[in-house]
Amino acid sequence: MAAGSCLPEDMIRETLLRLPVQSLLRFQAVCKRWLALITSSNFILAHCKHRPKHSIMLTNTWFGENYGISMLEADATGKLDHRNLPSSPMNNAVNCRGIGSSNGLLCVYVKKTHNVDYFLWNLATGKHRLLLFPPALGNYTPRTFGFGFVPEINDYKLLIVDDASFEGHLNLRAVVYTLSTDSWKEVEGVTVSRSYLGPRISVVVQGIWYDLIFREEENIVQGTSREPQKVPSILRFDMANDVFSKIEDGLPYDNACGRNMNLMEYKELLAMGVYRDEVTTFELEIWTLMKNENCWTKLFLCRPLPKIMTMMPLGFLNDKEIILSDYSTELLYDILQLYDPSTQKSSVVSTWKSLYTSKLIITWKAWFQWMRLVIKLCADVFLTWKGSSRRS
Repeated sequence: MAAGSCLPEDMIRETLLRLPVQSLLRFQAVCKRWLALITSSNFILAHCKHRPKHSIMLTNTWFGENYGISMLEADATGKLDHRNLPSSPMNNAVNCRGIGSSNGLLCVYVKKTHNVDYFLWNLATGKHRLLLFPPALGNYTPRTFGFGFVPEINDYKLLIVDDASFEGHLNLRAVVYTLSTDSWKEVEGVTVSRSYLGPRISVVVQGIWYDLIFREEENIVQGTSREPQKVPSILRFDMANDVFSKIEDGLPYDNACGRNMNLMEYKELLAMGVYRDEVTTFELEIWTLMKNENCWTKLFLCRPLPKIMTMMPLGFLNDKEIILSDYSTELLYDILQLYDPSTQKSSVVSTWKSLYTSKLIITWKAWFQWMRLVIKLCADVFLTWKGSSRRS
């Protein structure tokens, strides 16, 4: 009797959907029917949605031999999971940083002496894939990045933005990598007058890349010219259609905020943290942009918080607690805190020696579309990379 033939198909599927990546890797060898089910696109997408487990991930990047990441699991009690980055793409590396993650797949930027590299790393399987930047596209100096799954086209894309600003005008060029075709292409950039990119981290939400830009305007009070006002807007890039646009109206800010705002994701919506420095306290508002992008809604008002000038909201833990990061100038440490809006209490969960440290929130799901590519690569039966340099 064939393996699993005595069980209904829907029961097998529902059982497999609840299993971790490592188990499904083994179960592909049970029979051809299970292999076809586990590697089908419908199962891949269903499994991603079925396992919404999140981790906080901190990426440590420093000079020397030790390049790695550390993760704090959502259900952990402060214990960190340390992992070394794959060694082969890190050869001759000067520095590196995690530039985005989606469904358990991490995209890493590696700066080398004479060039830069990018690679994708599947945390579930430990496999990686080098993304060779084509010389024909010319020299790009990355200013900001975007990486994520694009539901509209059922694919993953990497956006690299080069800032070639001139005379106070923001002038952005961009290239896009598409995973399914293993290809790069240059896309039409955007120029914005009297503007500049914000210092915070950009975010990809449901296939749309967002980043803050600021426009300087005259600030005259009672006939006296003061420091120019910094008026924010949001630059967006539709990763399905490779088109830039802007969101300018209705942003939740006031003139006192200046640059004290940053973007994040909340329940598949774009969210914005707007924080204000009072005399003795720190106040944080969290807003979300509705899917039609016409209205902002205030979710939380977090106060009072300790007055720490460098505090920054990074995202949400299980869509409940706000992840806050702040830097201690006295201790030279990054401090990671969780803030619960329902109780208005915060707790320190980790401290980091922050020399060359960057922070990134990763969604820890079993990302089977990439795992599927890795399996095919290892088996060398279903898929062949273009060129031996693709092998990992």
